[in-house]
Amino acid sequence: MQHRSNFLFKNWAGNFTSVAANYFQPETETEIAEVVRSSNKIRLTGTGHSWSDICLSNHTLLNLDRYNKVLYCDKANLQVTVQAGIKLWQLNEYLDKQGLALKNLGSIAEQSVAGAISTGTHGSGINYQILASQIEQFALIKPDGNRVTIHHKNDKNFFDTSVVNLGALGVISELTLNVAPSFRLHDQTYVADFDKVIDCLDELVNTTDHFKLWWFPHVEKVVVYRYTRTQETPNDSRLRQWLMDEFLSVNVYRLFLKIGNINRNWRRNINRALVTKFVQPLNRIEKSYRVFNVPKPPVHRETEYAFDLNVAKELLREYKRMINTSEHRINFLQEIRFTKADDYTLSPCYGRNTMWLGAYNADNYGWDKLLADFEQLAMQYNGRPHWGKEFNVPPQYIKQQYPLFAEFEKLRSEIDPEDKFVNDYINRFFCS
Repeated sequence: MQHRSNFLFKNWAGNFTSVAANYFQPETETEIAEVVRSSNKIRLTGTGHSWSDICLSNHTLLNLDRYNKVLYCDKANLQVTVQAGIKLWQLNEYLDKQGLALKNLGSIAEQSVAGAISTGTHGSGINYQILASQIEQFALIKPDGNRVTIHHKNDKNFFDTSVVNLGALGVISELTLNVAPSFRLHDQTYVADFDKVIDCLDELVNTTDHFKLWWFPHVEKVVVYRYTRTQETPNDSRLRQWLMDEFLSVNVYRLFLKIGNINRNWRRNINRALVTKFVQPLNRIEKSYRVFNVPKPPVHRETEYAFDLNVAKELLREYKRMINTSEHRINFLQEIRFTKADDYTLSPCYGRNTMWLGAYNADNYGWDKLLADFEQLAMQYNGRPHWGKEFNVPPQYIKQQYPLFAEFEKLRSEIDPEDKFVNDYINRFFCS
């Protein structure tokens, strides 16, 4: 087991840092339990791909990057058991070799599986729930160092309350996931008029397996992504992938961002230029995870809220109006996704079909004002923030948005009565 003292932790976006007195990277479950038992205060981190302060600790920080093996693959029953530190991209590549795939994915695959599950990470598709819905069971190392296994059916109440757990109940050690036979996606991407897309939003959401939108602020067009599940032969060329997904989407995009930082009044025109990349419709078939996952974005600031699908049209129109009539000069796409309701106590999709709206900006300039304006609008529509992204709304507002919030508070206090897994983030919401 690797150990370092006075470890400087910095999250991916660079907006939060802390110095942990002890930083451990265990390789076995026994070592995990030893660290947990011997620590007075402990938090967990994977790749640090959260924009919030959820991982910060000045005491013990536990990282599971060395605890990342596939333990068992049951092709007949379409299940795979993994250690909690495995990254989504590692699992995608493994499953692909086995002729299997995750049923749904988000846009980024850098996160550890346990981290993605614990924060309610999601993809898009109104018939698909957050990533936690793919879990059959998981093992939890509790604050006393003992292990408990929680099954999604046999322990339904416990599972529903604990699967989105924010690292507040202990350390997820192993997970068994329900997977699918490998499949491909027919990706139809095109540009359309913003208002016309919103007018027919219900139809687009309900007739597409995986549907999402990218809106570049200050532009009257929106980029439409329609992914249809298929077994047809892939037709996407390596040349197109390199040119569009690596060269243009990574290098040229970053160049545009730098230009927009020279003079922020240029950002409107830059966003219009970026949308022209999508004017020629994309019509490709490729492996599912290669379509779900987008090119690695530049470092940026990000918040995302989950809203009742019923308010989606009104909210999107209001958000566009708010941006276009303000002093904001935003240089990053705003992502809009959709997921099915679920029963998980701390899931932002609890009890309602959901539209996710993400506000992003690629530099710190104007971010605090954008976040404040976005959250003021979000609260008017009873939005629930993504636990792993930036948000500053009052804790009492958060509690009011989750009908079973008190049940999680009760479970947390029972499992961790000494507040071993509490940091400032957990304390704000669950210990007041």
